[in-house]
Amino acid sequence: MTRSSRLLGAAAPPPEEILATETDMVVILSALLCALISVAGLAAVARCAWFRRLLGVNSITTGESPPPNKGLKKNALQALTKSTYTASASTTTDDLPCSSGDNGDSSTECAICLTEFSDGEEIRILPRCSHVFHVACIDKWLTSRSSCPSCRRILVPVKCNRCGRNASTAET
Repeated sequence: MTRSSRLLGAAAPPPEEILATETDMVVILSALLCALISVAGLAAVARCAWFRRLLGVNSITTGESPPPNKGLKKNALQALTKSTYTASASTTTDDLPCSSGDNGDSSTECAICLTEFSDGEEIRILPRCSHVFHVACIDKWLTSRSSCPSCRRILVPVKCNRCGRNASTAET
């Protein structure tokens, strides 16, 4: 017997019991550590989601960023002007509403379907950027998005809920 067990007057437990007790303790502590890490991770995710929701609502109401790019309503879509394309009226690039000599873009074709305009086709000229598209192409685009497919300029100005002015981000 060892000296400490002689002093206490008790017999020492067998080494197998000590090893089993230590492994049980390690398993219990490992499970508690995993549970603690899981709870901390879930708390961090919940906090991040809460902040994103809070910041998203505030930025829309204050006009810091434009609202999601949803499509135009039917009455706004019908308010956009239609024209009839004539090749003789647009023979020079200076007369074209969406000509841009810097990029070399051709305004004689629809940027959505990539086909050239032919005489007598109905076209729609967007009011803010003057890009030209087939009526059917741009109407389909504008029912799902409210921006120009070429330059991404938002067509309908966003109004601030607080002051009633147009948001400055809608202009860009």
